[in-house]
Amino acid sequence: MVAVSACLLGLNCRYDGKNKRNEDLLHKLKCYEVVPFCPEVNILGSPRETIDLFLIENEILAIGSDSKRDFTKLLENEAQRFYNSFSEVDIFYFKSKSPSCALKSAKIYDKDYNLCNEKGMGIFAKKIKELYSEAKFVEVR
Repeated sequence: MVAVSACLLGLNCRYDGKNKRNEDLLHKLKCYEVVPFCPEVNILGSPRETIDLFLIENEILAIGSDSKRDFTKLLENEAQRFYNSFSEVDIFYFKSKSPSCALKSAKIYDKDYNLCNEKGMGIFAKKIKELYSEAKFVEVR
């Protein structure tokens, strides 16, 4: 089974109510059983406020841009919920630059909104990697 960021499949689940449909990926996966996921839409719907990652007291937190609400635990819980529903995933395709799903391209800021790192891992992706130790992980633009 293959799990894919829903926006890459063409589902309108991004913060702006749009998608990032990736035709090359869709073609590549046409013979696989695909399970879409979008942790942010499950928590906040779409469209929604954006989420940014902040390094605060040596911890990465996912904070809502408007509400300033901490969504870190909710995103981690979404990963656990996904695992409980789909424990047999072999490959994950994650959307790059996402504060939830990036494997190596999420921006991380300090408390004053200064950029600290442009190669961070999203909160959901980090928890998924812990839960699926044998799976393969791919980041897609």
